[in-house]
Amino acid sequence: MKNILIIATFFPPMGGVGTVRVAKYVKYLTTFGWNPTVVTIDDKYITNYDDTLLKDIKKDIKIIKLELKDGYKKIGEAFYRALRKKIYVIIQNNRFDALFITGGPFEPMKIAPYIWKKYKIPYVIDLRDPWKLQRLINTNKIKNIKSRVKRFIIGKNESRIFKYAYSICTVNDTMTKQYQKEYPKIKEKFITVSNGYDQEDYRNIKPKKLNEFNIVYAGKFRVSAGFRNPQNIFKAIKIINDKGKHVNFIHVGQPEEDVIELTKTEGVENYCHFVGRKSYKESLEYCKGADILLVIGGNEKSEQTGKIFDYMGCAKPIIALANKDSEITEVCKKADDIYCIDKDDIDKMVSTIIKIIDNPKEINKSVLLKEYTREYLTKKLVDILDKINMKGK
Repeated sequence: MKNILIIATFFPPMGGVGTVRVAKYVKYLTTFGWNPTVVTIDDKYITNYDDTLLKDIKKDIKIIKLELKDGYKKIGEAFYRALRKKIYVIIQNNRFDALFITGGPFEPMKIAPYIWKKYKIPYVIDLRDPWKLQRLINTNKIKNIKSRVKRFIIGKNESRIFKYAYSICTVNDTMTKQYQKEYPKIKEKFITVSNGYDQEDYRNIKPKKLNEFNIVYAGKFRVSAGFRNPQNIFKAIKIINDKGKHVNFIHVGQPEEDVIELTKTEGVENYCHFVGRKSYKESLEYCKGADILLVIGGNEKSEQTGKIFDYMGCAKPIIALANKDSEITEVCKKADDIYCIDKDDIDKMVSTIIKIIDNPKEINKSVLLKEYTREYLTKKLVDILDKINMKGK
């Protein structure tokens, strides 16, 4: 059994999509001959507690939880400082064949070149979101000195981290291509390992259904990739209910005031229900109880949203509101019963929802895509790790 050190700021019992990604790697790595040791932050810093995710973590997995020094506003920077202080003891007491470090937050990734230079442990970087490229997109119109300095520092850090990395994983092909273009001299290092779903998560899940016909949206509306605007789907729901078809909108996640106000503006507040933040298991119960699962894209081409993969595992019709050139649309092309609709095409939303109301059906589970199962995706990561190990020999 080979040993891998995994550094992840967020790890169960912390909830969230990024936490699930690394937890699933830890779950399946042992299947392929890699024994993980996880370094993360202490539980007392967790803001989104979800102990249902602990089911994926075997009791014999070693988890090291670090105390963070007060005085740092960003948890990523505080975790990086804690890593610098403790990494010597962690590595001296263990033998590691590889290092895997995931972000964001991205600041802890700065430890990777240090570990490589001092201890000669090769490392793989995992980008759940773009770092420098996202900063460039979000601030390229801002002229102030502070923003330019910040971009410069991020670029320097990212370049150094990538320089010594054995491989850099991104969550979709658009991000991979963007980074290959940004770093042409090391473009062979970038590889896509997408998010996915774990079929075991859906065993013994009892569907939770609130109303006669439910459209369920799970997750945030405001994200780093922009605002996932539900205004047009609210307009479509209003039209459908005015036609005498009863459709309800269920949001599973932290309620957002501007979205709640939008339901009032669009006259659909009586059809919309905000059930609040739920555990991962409870979220899947609502998703399994849905008649339609909803994805809303932001404005960033590389945005894919991990929620679409959780939806796939539910074997329910999915409506994805996204731009034609987005990664969400690329995923839609590969699976049956995902209806990809332009975010501004309200008429198409209305006709598609009515079609599903009038012709309800379950997706045949045989069409669920193997390439998006967590076990298959972990094997893709293991293929990279095994090459590192072969090279070391």
